[in-house]
Amino acid sequence: MDLYLGIDGGGTKTKVSLIDIREKLIYENTSGPSSVDTVSLEETIEAINQAIKPYFDLHPTTKIASCFAGLSGIELPTDSLDVERGLRDLPYFKKDASIIVKHDMENALYSGACFEEGMALISGTNMVAFGKDIHRSHKAGGWGYQEGALGSGFHLGTEAIRYAIRAYDGRYEKDAFANEIARSIGLNEATDIFDVMEDFYDDRTRVASLAPIVTMFANQDNAFAKKIIDLATDECALAVKAVYNYISMKNKTCVIVGSLGNSRGYFKEQLQQKIKAIDPYINIITPILDPSFAAALMAKKSL
Repeated sequence: MDLYLGIDGGGTKTKVSLIDIREKLIYENTSGPSSVDTVSLEETIEAINQAIKPYFDLHPTTKIASCFAGLSGIELPTDSLDVERGLRDLPYFKKDASIIVKHDMENALYSGACFEEGMALISGTNMVAFGKDIHRSHKAGGWGYQEGALGSGFHLGTEAIRYAIRAYDGRYEKDAFANEIARSIGLNEATDIFDVMEDFYDDRTRVASLAPIVTMFANQDNAFAKKIIDLATDECALAVKAVYNYISMKNKTCVIVGSLGNSRGYFKEQLQQKIKAIDPYINIITPILDPSFAAALMAKKSL
């Protein structure tokens, strides 16, 4: 029996799904991180191996006919080739198996059942917009946190820290928003900022963990929290517009993925309003398929 493998790999976990010829889910499992920009190639392959090995320990004669892997951190063709070679060294694939390795933004698009055309916006720890039609694809944003990751949870967290230090050194008046951020990062007086930035600067996930505080205070009508979100949603819409202008879609669908992009209240309202301003006929949806299952469907479709 031929199987089709879908992989959705990120900075915190890797999820795999195996489906059969009838597109029935027969196995799924989760393991550790496989994002190629945060762990080594060897760790990426091992995470995938750990996720799928239990099935093949019980079914050693079964082989994978096709695989679609969407992994965070895949940017260059060499990244894809390195992971593909590593996967082919695993004993679970047919000799002529199709193995496709792409950025996990493609899984995000397919999670909306948009296999032929459509757009996806990921707004979580990071932000990236991606879309494709039958002829081409395009990406906007998602160039790493050094570029700013504007429109992401990291962006909100960074701006929140900046707001707190300005309040604590007297440039702004302290308010409940500044105090809550300060409490969360251990800022008791202005000089603590040196230790705070030492702890937070390279920890994207930790910085992004402050985003729910920003959205909460924006929902409470805090002016500066709303200002941060206004800028972030501008950037998300700008990325969607860049993709929209590059591809041509008959069915104009945009899948919004990520905890921030789907957070209730001011952020979501502003984001959807700005996307609709690009084209009022864009159909904004949330995922309807698990990303790893969607990747497995794409693996089967790629044959």
